[in-house]
Amino acid sequence: MKLYTSLTSPFGRKCRMVAQVAGLTDQVEVSQVDYHAAEYAKVNPLNKVPALERDDGTVLIDSPVICAYLASLVEGDNIYPPEGEARWQALCLEALADGIMDAGVLIFLEKKRREEHQSHGWQELQAGKIQSGLDALEAVAPEFGDSTAIGVLSTAACISWLEFRSVVDGIRTGRPNLSSWLDDISTKDFMISTAPPADA
Repeated sequence: MKLYTSLTSPFGRKCRMVAQVAGLTDQVEVSQVDYHAAEYAKVNPLNKVPALERDDGTVLIDSPVICAYLASLVEGDNIYPPEGEARWQALCLEALADGIMDAGVLIFLEKKRREEHQSHGWQELQAGKIQSGLDALEAVAPEFGDSTAIGVLSTAACISWLEFRSVVDGIRTGRPNLSSWLDDISTKDFMISTAPPADA
């Protein structure tokens, strides 16, 4: 299989973490791609990363779909809890973290525009979503422990990227639970090996 991504994409990083936790790194080739290129549209017509090309040539797009597929290839429920409330809570947490990442990416891209074309009101709106989402994560962070469930992995990819790109200020301020958990999970192999290049 080939995972098309950017090494700085939080969504791609989530997929790479799932591949490692699932023990699939020897089966998933990570391919850096210029997702703006017209050629890449043949892989993903939306020109977004990540995308997973399977061995039969078919392609899966969108990180929740890719992560679910990768986890389905192995036994166990350490990434997706079995059917029941725990599963729904994991999926809901994934959606929350992904939504925060979406808002962060919008700010990041907006800041790349020429100053006179930027909408500061738009950035403030997205920043408000991020801060509200982080408050919600702070409330449930004590439950994370050593979990590698999909919602926790998505949260790790999310907050690490926000800090990496300095999208908003005060990510950890007033959030001791989230900060302590992030310090702990940052030492895990699946976090270290998937970290974006220092010079990116």
